[in-house]
Amino acid sequence: MLSNNKEGAPKTAFLVGATGLIGSHLLRLLLQSEHYRCVIVQARSPCPSEYHDMQIDGRLVWLDFDAKLPDGVDEFFCALGTTQKQSGKAGLVKVDRDLVIKTATAAVAAGASLLSIVSALGANDSSLFFYNRIKGQMEAGAERLNPDTLHLWQPSLLLGERSESRSGESLASMVMTPNWLGNFSAREGATVAKAMINAAQVAKPEHIRYKVRSIDMFSKLTD
Repeated sequence: MLSNNKEGAPKTAFLVGATGLIGSHLLRLLLQSEHYRCVIVQARSPCPSEYHDMQIDGRLVWLDFDAKLPDGVDEFFCALGTTQKQSGKAGLVKVDRDLVIKTATAAVAAGASLLSIVSALGANDSSLFFYNRIKGQMEAGAERLNPDTLHLWQPSLLLGERSESRSGESLASMVMTPNWLGNFSAREGATVAKAMINAAQVAKPEHIRYKVRSIDMFSKLTD
């Protein structure tokens, strides 16, 4: 079912964070795309019922986080993330840094040449702000894996429906929507997901960080 990709052949994607704001859009778009023959998901929650038919025909493989990742992965998409309010500082470190690096490491070991990871605007491993520092440490860890291609996405606030309420972010996003705010303006989770997949189709061997203007550009690309 899984095999190493040849130039132009349909690919196998490995996705984590598939039930979140960006990840749910990534899952839908990956399964709809002719560029991918199989999508492997690692998640703690069960597969949504709307995708059960795709599990049966092998287009979607839904695994627990403890399951071994099969070989033959071409690209890794990561939209993992929590908040300090929701999970505390230790939980934020565990998910936003450690679990991202752990799954990215598994992806590279399984053959992935591209890592596409949602980070955050202001990520810096020496930042005075805890959240930005953890995101920066995650980025540094991903770079140390030295994949052929690394896309680090740095949106500001995100718009869209979440599985959990984040009232503070909702209020801020209403204020930060105007485009004149540049990289600080909010974007829909679906826009970020579309940009990630489009960028993967034209990826070059490079390590690069994408902010809002690049997100807008890639989200508008068509085949």
